Formats: sequence, C-alpha cells, structure tokens
Amino acid sequence: MPSLPARLLTALAAAAVAAAQGAPAVGEPPRPVAQVGRIDGAAAPVLDGRMDDACWIEAPAIGELTMVEPWLGRTPTQRTVVKLLHCRDQLYIGLWCYDRNAATICSTQRARDARLDPDDRVEILLDPFENRRTAYFFQIGAGGSIGDILISQNGGRFDKPWDAIWQGASQVTDEGWFAEVAIPFRSIPRREGARRWGFNLRRYVRTANEEYQWANPTQAVSFYRVSECGTIDGIGEVRGGIGLEVVPYVSAGLARDRSRPDAEWRSDPDAGGEIYYRVTPSMTLATTVLTDFGQTENDDRQINLNRFPLFFPEKRDFFLDGVGYFTFGASEAGGTRFLPFFTRRIGLAGDGTPIPLQWGMKLTGEAGPLEVGLLDVQADGTALTDDENLAVARLKYALGAQTTVGLLGSHGDPTSAGGNRVVGADFYHREPNFLGDLDLQATIDVLASSGSAGDDDGESFGIDLQSRGTEWEFGLGTRWVAADFRPALGFVRRRDTRQSNASVTYQPRVAEGSMVRRWLFELGATRAEQWEGETQDVEFAIERIGVQLQNDDEFALFARRNFERIDRDFTLFRDSTPIAVGDYWTTRVGAFVRTTEGRPWNAFVSASTGSFFDGRSDDFDSDLEWRTSALLHLGLGYSTSLVDLGPGRAFTTQIASARFDLHLTPELSLRNLLQFDNESEVLGWQSRLRWIYAPGCDFFAVIGTAWQREEDESLVPTQQSLQFKIAHTLRF
Repeated sequence: MPSLPARLLTALAAAAVAAAQGAPAVGEPPRPVAQVGRIDGAAAPVLDGRMDDACWIEAPAIGELTMVEPWLGRTPTQRTVVKLLHCRDQLYIGLWCYDRNAATICSTQRARDARLDPDDRVEILLDPFENRRTAYFFQIGAGGSIGDILISQNGGRFDKPWDAIWQGASQVTDEGWFAEVAIPFRSIPRREGARRWGFNLRRYVRTANEEYQWANPTQAVSFYRVSECGTIDGIGEVRGGIGLEVVPYVSAGLARDRSRPDAEWRSDPDAGGEIYYRVTPSMTLATTVLTDFGQTENDDRQINLNRFPLFFPEKRDFFLDGVGYFTFGASEAGGTRFLPFFTRRIGLAGDGTPIPLQWGMKLTGEAGPLEVGLLDVQADGTALTDDENLAVARLKYALGAQTTVGLLGSHGDPTSAGGNRVVGADFYHREPNFLGDLDLQATIDVLASSGSAGDDDGESFGIDLQSRGTEWEFGLGTRWVAADFRPALGFVRRRDTRQSNASVTYQPRVAEGSMVRRWLFELGATRAEQWEGETQDVEFAIERIGVQLQNDDEFALFARRNFERIDRDFTLFRDSTPIAVGDYWTTRVGAFVRTTEGRPWNAFVSASTGSFFDGRSDDFDSDLEWRTSALLHLGLGYSTSLVDLGPGRAFTTQIASARFDLHLTPELSLRNLLQFDNESEVLGWQSRLRWIYAPGCDFFAVIGTAWQREEDESLVPTQQSLQFKIAHTLRF
C-alpha cells in the first residue's frame, strides 16, 4: 500500500489534473431522486402545521430516511414522512415527524433564527443551481422557530444572518410534531429554467439524540457538504416577479451622555433604505443609502491577556448578507485567524464607534461556474477620518464540483492613512475518497499588499490540509505573513511570522448497550517563527481526552505546554501589569463539562490552572442556560482569571453577563443582555424588541444604558439611548 505522503502527493496531483480538465469526481455514488408535485396556487396549503389540506394527500413523498446517529444505517426508531409540492410562486415542504414518545418532544424555541440545538427540528438543504458548491439552508423546530443560512465553499462557510422571506408553522400533537414550509421562488437565487435542484434533509430527535438523513447518510461527511446532496425533480415553470425589492426604513433615536456637564437628550431622526434587484435569477444587485445599524446586538465583552489583537465578529446585516461570496483562502491555516477582507473594518472605528455610511453597492451571485462578490462603500468623514471609498472584488471559478480557483482585490484604507491595495489568488480542491473513509481538502492562497504608507508592501502565503472520516480527523497548515503585509480592510492577528500547526482527532464509538457514545482524543501542535526564522512560539496541546455520553453530555481533560519569546515589552489589564522581554515556558492543565441541551437547562463549566508568563493564573469559565418554557429563556455567564506575576503584578479579571429573553410568538421577541467587565468597569444593558409584523417587515426598539463603576464601588450612569426603526419590504 502506498505511504500516506505518497497518497497525499497523488491526491494533489489528481486535483491539478481535475482542475485542468474540469473532470467530475471519481467514484461518485448514485444520488437519490425525489419528485416534486405541482399544484395550482388556489389549492396551496394553509400554513398552520395541521397537515389536513387536500393537496397533501396525493403529494409524492421523498422516501424513507436513514439513521445516522447513533447507529449508522439503521431504520429510524421514529417515522418521518416528507412531501414536496410547488405552484408557480412557492415551494412547499410538508413534514410529518411522528414520535411514539410525544410527551418528550423538545419545543422551546420560537424566535426567528434561534439556535435550534435544544429542540426537535428538521433541517433542509436546497441547491437551486445544482452546482454542488452553494446551497440555502432552512430549518424549522417543533416550537415554531424558523431560520436560514447561506452555505458556500461546499459546506465550508456559513452566512447565518442571511435572511430570506419565507414562512413556516408547526404544532405538537399526541402523535408527534408536524410542520409546513413555504419558500417563495423570488426569495432565493436559482438557475433559470432548472427542473432539478440539489436537495437534502435531516431530522433530529432531541431527547434520544438521534439523527436521520435522506441523502448520503454517513458519519464521515458533514450534512452541510453540498456536493453530497440528492436531487429533487419535476420543478415546472415558476414566477419570480421582476426581481425587485425595495426596503425603505425610518428610524428615530434619543441619546445622552450623563458624564458630560450638558447631559441633554439629543435626537437623531434618520431615513434611508436598500434596493435589491435580481439582475438574473442567480445574481443580485443591492444598493444601500444612509445605512443604519441601530438595531444591531452588542458585542460580547472580552479582556485581552496576550499581546495580539482581539477579534470581534461582524453582526451587521447588510455586510453579513452574502458574505460567503467574499470568503477567501485558508483563513485558519497555521492555527491563526487571517482575513484579508473583513467587513467590520468598514463603518466602525477601532473602538467600535460607528462611522456613518453615505451609500453602498453590492453585487453577489453566480453566473454558471463563476461566483461573484463585488462591494463598493462610501464612508462619511469623522473628526479623525476623511471621506473614504472602500471597495473589494472577489471572483471564484469552479473547475468542477470539488475544485475552485479565485481572485481577490481590495482598495481603500478606512483609517485615512493613505492608499492601500491587496490582491490575491486562491485554490481549493476536495478529494472525496482519499484514504478509507477519509476525504482530503486542500486550500492554498497567496496575497500581496501595497500602499502609500511605508509598511504596506508585503506578502502572505497559506496552505491548509484537512481530512475527515467517521472516527479520525487530521489537520495540517502553515501561514506566512511578511512584516510589511498590511490589508487595511482585513484582520491579521500577527505579522512578520511563519506559523504552522498540526492536529489529530480520534473519536472511536462504543458498542451498543453502553452509556458512552464515543471517546474523545484530540492533540495539537503549533510553531511560530519570525519571517527571518527566529522561534517565537511553540505549543504542544492535549486539546481533549474525554467522553461523550449517549445523552450528549461531554466531559474532558486538557493540557498545554507552551514556549513564548517576547521581543518587546507590553502591558496587561488596564495597561498596569508589565510583561518584560524574555523567554517563557508555561504548563497548564484543566477540565471542562458540557451538558446536553436536550434538558430544559444546560451548562458549560471550564477550569484550568498553571504557569502564566513569569507567574501563574487560575481560570474559570461558566455559562448556564435555562429554558423555563417557550416563552421565557434565562442565561448567566461568568469568567475570571486570578493572575499572580509577583509583587505588585497581581490582578483578577472578571466578565459577567445575564440574559433575560421573552419570546411571545415566533414574530415577537424581547431580548435583554446585561454585561460587566472589571477592565473597563462598565456595566451595560441592552434591551432589544423585534416584531416581524409581516414577512420581510421589521419593527425594532432598542434601549441601551451604561454605568461606570467608581473607586468607591458606586455606579454612575453615563450613556443612555433609545432607538426605533421600521424597515418594510416591498416586492415586485
């Protein structure tokens, strides 16, 4: 048998040949095919979850599902019936989720786009292009919550905040739970005239922790792998309108800073909107004017305990919509986060302060094998920055279902520090049958930056290899970043470095009859050097040695041995604790417990101890959720680090949070978040009401308040704000 390195080289060579010839995947198994029934619009089902509409009686079923978890290939213990219908305007999906233990059905989630992990649910993949790379994910839970995600890179990227206009309803009975879904054809891009779409579906039975799947039922390949979808056939003529959506908004806000002598309320009325035009059924042009982000949720608090910048994720809808079309390269190669384009650089200052946007335009979609992402935004000037035009272009071409090549270019510097440009190219290939049930995914990218500043002319290179099977997972990657590589519209955790990592995970399953589902073993190693070769970091880690139980509870131990060379003094925690130049060896051990979300409550608790730079620290992290009912959800979080680096250099960090959420109906929810950290000494509260008064139409009311803790432990009110916003979608 050829050695593993030989197989690796052979697979990469085959990838190059396939890329050159556009060859299909070798050894591809036959795909299941299901028929979609046709009905007149007048005979469409009423979306109430009752399943008593006449149209469902004769509708074709897609066939039986197969158990994937916990016992692959078995007949499901609970019966599921799935039927598909369509008229000229909408695709309908009917779900009969029978359950002989209906009293145990979990139905706690109502809100739009809720995490449905605690609930019984059905997840659906639609690939209207049948390109086996991009798909639209829809889910509905027994409690009535619906959510959607845009999936790209053959299941490698997820655009969760993507929101389509569609509807779903469910209800729980003594026989199980039942749901109806209606997805308008005008809500999702698609290949014009296509009779066949890629399709897959899976059902979760939460209390039993069972999973059933329609196409490609396997434990070795993720459900989100679009290339493994089955097919639905029989889609006739559809009507998508002229492809125009107009979403005007009006907002009004009040705010004041009570720490100022003139603590008067200041009003901020505003209006603007977005226009979406479907240039083709698969390509959308979006325009925004005077974009407002007042309804966006607050960032989670973080305290930095190293010398590298913290990462805060993007949460603004306009930038998150279609973000999958802008993803590039091996973003986690070498074990370091690397984003040559990161939308949070647009419209936000370094401290999170909003920078007004005058207008923006975005073109996203597909034209045959070509994926396109174009963005151009005009940022307004502030006291610290000038007016700036910021642009990015991302093109990706599919050489086959498992192979793509792409280009990226960006222009502009939101800090007004001069011009900045980045150009790059990337390559992706997946070999489905690499070794046994292991696949192989290879991602390679190369980039260069240039600009008017003296330190802008640099380059970066990354390669990431990932392999996954039923019980084994392997990872190997490296990222080189020159000292002068600076993407002004990106996020780079560290420069002047060559960082590599390797990981191996082994999760053997236990024979039936045990309370254990599988054992967990995960090892990792990372090494970082300066561009010129001097060692900076070395880490050997036991990421997990633990167990996952049949009820989904998880227990694990972890340990790390780390070497770090500090070549420049820096400070920690309020800039009060110096870390001197030198070499530091540290060893840490810990354990964590994660309980199942199949109960009304779940918890995560982690504790670790060991050396920290030239001293030691004891860390504790916890998160508790309690779903008292579908109406009320409560949450508490607390993390602390007790750090002692010697006389005069001891400190304790604390971050605490509390959530109090009311979900009155699937369309009306009130979320409350209270946060405190003892580095900023700020207590913040945000209350966010969202009312979906019609599909695609939202009303938001957001209250924000902040208090500063003083040395005498008193709380002094500082910032206060109240924001209202209405956004109404008009479709043509």
